[in-house]
Amino acid sequence: MKFDSGKVWPHPVLRPFSCGDDYPHSEFEVEIEVDRVEGGLAVNMQAVFELSDKCLLMLVKKGLAKYVLLIRSSKTHYREIIESSEPKIQIEYSAGDLSGKVELSAFLIASDNVSPFQSKSWHEDFDGLTFDIKVGSVLAEDIPKEYWIDTVEESPVGSIFEHRMIDYYLDGGWQLDLEGDRVGILMSLNDSERYKMARKIANSQAEAQYLLNGLYLPALLSVLLETDKNTEMYQDYRWFSSLNNRLETVGCAHLGSETADRLLDAQKTLDYPFTKMPLMAQIEE
Repeated sequence: MKFDSGKVWPHPVLRPFSCGDDYPHSEFEVEIEVDRVEGGLAVNMQAVFELSDKCLLMLVKKGLAKYVLLIRSSKTHYREIIESSEPKIQIEYSAGDLSGKVELSAFLIASDNVSPFQSKSWHEDFDGLTFDIKVGSVLAEDIPKEYWIDTVEESPVGSIFEHRMIDYYLDGGWQLDLEGDRVGILMSLNDSERYKMARKIANSQAEAQYLLNGLYLPALLSVLLETDKNTEMYQDYRWFSSLNNRLETVGCAHLGSETADRLLDAQKTLDYPFTKMPLMAQIEE
């Protein structure tokens, strides 16, 4: 079931206020915690449903409605629907069950026919009305949540970038391509070869990684500035989640901020590479 914020239902449905006001004074949402087993892809997940409408809660108590969590992982073609009469669900997944982008959708579903049904929390437009609710009907829905299940978030920021060679590109210049799972750094053939040599040095000498970070600094700054201005355009790309995770780890504002100092954030995210580079130059001397 694909989420549609403008969907019209044949009966009142409790949704976030931004999607409708059938229940203007009630709330339904799910809080989800996803913990990956350190160093692997096994996942422990906990979902806690929060429902405030007394009439809907009474349906759950009577066994006429259930909390439902839909888990979808397109990369592994995994799909599961979990039903519960309790507001707390705990699930364990083995490595390989979930990977990449995982979408979690929360519902309250009628588990039996309910006729007639009426809630005191409905919008005044429904005053005096009752509805016949059929089994399987959606009674409440939360906005889907997305999580990324892999180890990329724990990698250096450089992991969000990939280098692409362009035959006709001039030496010494580069461009960014943000429309992909990774941010593409486009460069000439000669510059690409030089980069490969620098990367080999960095792989064999830990200190040399700061040189690569120095190369990444202007690219990362450009990505931060562009994404802050056009968050919705890029939020579904893989690198977006990884970069947001890194920003949070180092205490910087999430992507989309209008007030963040992105020059400072870029340096902080890369562990202030400039402070190390002069020291490395002295060592070489």
